[in-house]
Amino acid sequence: MQHYGHYTFPDPGLFITPATDENKAQNVESWLRLREIWFLRVANELSLALSNQHWWTFLSMDHNAQEQRDTKAARRRREVLDLIMPKSNVYPELKARGTSKDPLFWEGKEYPSGELPPEDVVRQILWELYELNFIHELSALDRRACADLDIMDTTKVLERQLSVSACFCPSSFQHVTIPSENAGLAADNFGQRYHFIVALFLVMKSWKGKKPVIFGASEDAVCQFSLEAAKGFEKLITKYYCQQFFNYFGRAAQIPHRLFVVHDK
Repeated sequence: MQHYGHYTFPDPGLFITPATDENKAQNVESWLRLREIWFLRVANELSLALSNQHWWTFLSMDHNAQEQRDTKAARRRREVLDLIMPKSNVYPELKARGTSKDPLFWEGKEYPSGELPPEDVVRQILWELYELNFIHELSALDRRACADLDIMDTTKVLERQLSVSACFCPSSFQHVTIPSENAGLAADNFGQRYHFIVALFLVMKSWKGKKPVIFGASEDAVCQFSLEAAKGFEKLITKYYCQQFFNYFGRAAQIPHRLFVVHDK
């Protein structure tokens, strides 16, 4: 994440802000048509991140309209497209789908163009964006905040990636899939969630700067906390993470969300 305050993936709030379902449908459609291409770019290119304004311009753009005028707004739209769409000489096998009127696809199911998908589908799309942004943000923050980490040392970087990946359900760190239940740091069951809270704590123990006194505790000690103490520890860890992200990147952190509405346990 080279640009402070920018987003590797669109902020889910951009899909909620539009006043009408038509505008929301446009934003969702723009993202779904870009989604697979953007995944490929993120996997192959470093520091892909855009400002909220750039994402907003792209998402709200009518990609089927022919740009006729050379206005400031038109030039801004062309600039954003140049930033987002892959270069044909780099990805000759890819064909831009931004002007396509073909149906949209999500999880292998087809949805009509120009219409807002069902609510449960939109919830899945937004959940994925929260999860993707959190994964990339935690990785970016760890690289900046970790004391004595030489990012040119491939072995050390891989070791840190393993530590960060422990904060997520197995395999979700590399490939986010739509879950069948709330899991990981968003698990409904506190006991299941606490396992990942401890993993995040272990990652943050090696960050630079002043920390709460509890960070001097061992892994065994925090694993033996009473339920009440563990819940207080979760709140402290969450607050510390969000504050550190703001300190380094100048905006609020994206955090894991629950896809399913279930009472906490």
